Amino acid sequence: AIGPETLRYQLLQQADRFLMPSQPVADWLGCADRCTVRYNAIDETLFNLPYAPGRVLNVAMISSNIIKKGIEDFVTAARMISAMGQPICFRLIGPQTQDLQRLQPIPPNLHVCDYAPTPTDAIGQADIVVSLSHFAESFGRTVVEAMAAGRPVICYNRGAPPSLVVHSKTGLVIPAGSIPNLVDAVLALDAARLQLAKMSLAARERAREIQAQALV
Repeated sequence: AIGPETLRYQLLQQADRFLMPSQPVADWLGCADRCTVRYNAIDETLFNLPYAPGRVLNVAMISSNIIKKGIEDFVTAARMISAMGQPICFRLIGPQTQDLQRLQPIPPNLHVCDYAPTPTDAIGQADIVVSLSHFAESFGRTVVEAMAAGRPVICYNRGAPPSLVVHSKTGLVIPAGSIPNLVDAVLALDAARLQLAKMSLAARERAREIQAQALV
């Protein structure tokens, strides 16, 4: 496999103009005069999805359920919160995979919900959405979809997601790979129910800004 610097060199040699889905990708390429950032558009129906968290908070991860997407971090956080006795429900939404099977047994507060056919079906099961990839995502579609639906997002400070989430306003950006910080973030949002409503409104506004830029 070629390294990032070799890849960057090859791209700069082979193309005159670049269209990329986020500013971090443009920053990595390092040729602002040849770059145009154009976000990916999302389904408009997400903006109409109701947001009404119940007594038990639903924290969801929507992914392909492979290790590099951070599913082990999610399961570990669920296990730690289960041991504390906190009534928080974790939902892992995505296909059955060998990586997921290797994480058995899962804690009792974690539900594997299988693949959802549409973003609305997936995000409708969540009050909070997390993004825990172990690599630098070039965009983070699920992050924007979640915010469009008014769901606050917890994401690692890695790749494009932290450029989409406004920390402490539309969600929380935490140190990449820190499960204790992930646990603290979930507990903080569960305890701040009035803040969740404000974050929900701010998340929709931020997603609307991103969608407007995507459709220019």
